[in-house]
Amino acid sequence: MNLFDLKGQTVLITGASRGIGKALALGFRDMGAIVYGTGSKESSIEWMHSENIHGRVADVSQVGTILPIIEEIKSKHEKLNCLINNAGIASNTPAVAFKEEEIYKIINTNFVGTFRACQAYYKTHKLLGGNIINISSVLGLVGYSLSSVYSGTKGAVIQLTKSLAAEWIGNNFRINAICPGFIDTDMNKMIKDKPQVFDKVANNIPMRRLGNPEDILGAAIYLASSASSYVTGQIIVIDGGLTSLLR
Repeated sequence: MNLFDLKGQTVLITGASRGIGKALALGFRDMGAIVYGTGSKESSIEWMHSENIHGRVADVSQVGTILPIIEEIKSKHEKLNCLINNAGIASNTPAVAFKEEEIYKIINTNFVGTFRACQAYYKTHKLLGGNIINISSVLGLVGYSLSSVYSGTKGAVIQLTKSLAAEWIGNNFRINAICPGFIDTDMNKMIKDKPQVFDKVANNIPMRRLGNPEDILGAAIYLASSASSYVTGQIIVIDGGLTSLLR
């Protein structure tokens, strides 16, 4: 018996066009899962067509974008086995300099978009059960300069995960979260492009390096599979040891 078997399982990954989401999409595909991935525009999902990943355009900050995709998956495959809420945006704006538009764009993408996706999944699967993995961040656990609104949304995702896990357990839903540390993606390009900033960040990580997007895959496979059938409402931190120093 392979507890980590995902063959034939349907998985929807939001924000799968690049970075962590792309690594998860390719990794789950390689595990035999039927993978659907979203990107905010058509050009961002073009690569999926040749990689046996079902790309769909969806801006999670907008109302009603994820529900039709979940309904499509349910219609074609009878059930969506796992929803991975990965779509997110960040900003290095000083707290005092935030404009209203930027504040609400981050909130609507990182938190409200995640909540809406969870809600849509539950509404369509409350008689079938489900499995949700929310991608939060270590910055939802600890304070860090220039991350005020982003950290607030990621902390909210952690509490959302715990609350939904308690509320929906009666309908056979499991909801867990993964908190990546500093990962080598486009979102952290600013860190890599500034040697002094990179050295400061890297020196605060016991493993002395940024994580790779693929470093998140093992935990996601565990949470998506029957190996974690007794796990819900939990937060898995993958950060090279960073929060062991900061918490």
